[in-house]
Amino acid sequence: MSFTNQNIETQVGTVKYAFFDGDNIGNSIENLLNNGRVKEATHLSESIKLAIFQIESLINSTTGAELIIAGGDDVLIKYDFDKHDYNFLENIASIFTKHTGLSMSCGVGDNVPQAINNLMNAKQQSKGSIKSSSKEETQVVRPKQTKLFIFATSDLPDPYINVIAHCIAYYENLTQVVLINITEDRGKIESKEDDLSRLKELISKQLSSLVSGKYLKKKGSQWEELDIEIQPIHCLRYKNLQRIIPDTKVIVYEDLEKETSILLNDIDSFAYIFDVTAFLKSYLVDVYTILRFKNVSTIYSFELSNERTFDHKELIHNLTYNKTYDYACLAESSYTNNKIVVSETSVISESNYNRLVTTFNLLERSHTQLEDKLATNFAQLVLLAYFLISLPVFAWVCWSIAQPEGWNRMEPLAFKLTFGWFLLTYLLQSLIKGKFLSLDPKELFHVLKEWKKKKLEKSRLNSEGNIL
Repeated sequence: MSFTNQNIETQVGTVKYAFFDGDNIGNSIENLLNNGRVKEATHLSESIKLAIFQIESLINSTTGAELIIAGGDDVLIKYDFDKHDYNFLENIASIFTKHTGLSMSCGVGDNVPQAINNLMNAKQQSKGSIKSSSKEETQVVRPKQTKLFIFATSDLPDPYINVIAHCIAYYENLTQVVLINITEDRGKIESKEDDLSRLKELISKQLSSLVSGKYLKKKGSQWEELDIEIQPIHCLRYKNLQRIIPDTKVIVYEDLEKETSILLNDIDSFAYIFDVTAFLKSYLVDVYTILRFKNVSTIYSFELSNERTFDHKELIHNLTYNKTYDYACLAESSYTNNKIVVSETSVISESNYNRLVTTFNLLERSHTQLEDKLATNFAQLVLLAYFLISLPVFAWVCWSIAQPEGWNRMEPLAFKLTFGWFLLTYLLQSLIKGKFLSLDPKELFHVLKEWKKKKLEKSRLNSEGNIL
């Protein structure tokens, strides 16, 4: 908590005291911690510190205002009422809301005890309001709003349905969803707008199908409706999603930073979520960098943990948060966590840019390592299955040899099978020019592993192709 001895520059006017206090701060942080969202609780705490810093800077630069206390989520000021009306107090509260997404109550009085008493009344009667004992009393209620901006490239509706459903479940008062597309050609703005309109229609059709127990699956350029098993409670969940009608916005690439500033400087106070789940990779670094410069860290991606199926099994009603899917914050990796930019005039250094590129390269390498591990596990499981199948056969052969004249009967069969195995291998390799999988037991593990890696790579390329 900080104190200042700065004197108010004028004592001629009417002196008032205003005591500000954030609403539901403790409960919000406690709820985040109880739900295991420690990183989000940490970010909220840092956002509160930044908001108080910005408020302190505003008061210290304002003539006829004096900062008495600024700390935690509390601010006490003394100001000249003849110079500053309630808009001045609203501006202070709006700074807090802009950075935290939470409202701030205020009590105004002729002295500090009166200001504290009016603050308590404001919190009891209408949080997010300004309460005064004078005839000029006014109340300004600021309900918390959350707006979701989805950068959209893929024409498949499922990723967007998952993101919207997750945000409705885990973020309070989601008031708006905006689908955003980027174009480098101003002449193609209308074409991109048509693409977003078709995407909205597909999202609506998919939700209608899910409500009725069906699923739209894309085959080539056509869509077919399949019957699926879905519980009524999940149908109701998708029905509730139908009330969310997304807005659309096309941004020209060269205007990306300016348009982002317009989104962030909206006159309403709200929390921002920027989603890049189905976004073109070539623009991802640009969008991430611009948002982080503006101290926005709520940049998320919906990530599946299981092997991809590309059907209704990947919809959110078949998934479990933190088990089969994660809504990952890109600003909370080991490289980006706790990095806050407090000035829009900051310029990224070459080292910071290289660090950001390194982060994405690490993600790519992690993906390759994961594919290699999955392929290795697959080969191990197949060989174990072969062993378990071969074990009773081996036991039967041993039993047969132990019988009278058993070896004499088995010896010709063993020779024929071994020689036939090699002949078949040579023949297949010769006819298919070495492309056939080797039947040599020594190479079987390697062959199985490489086969699985190719399948995983093909699946990943198909997935990226859908996004692109």
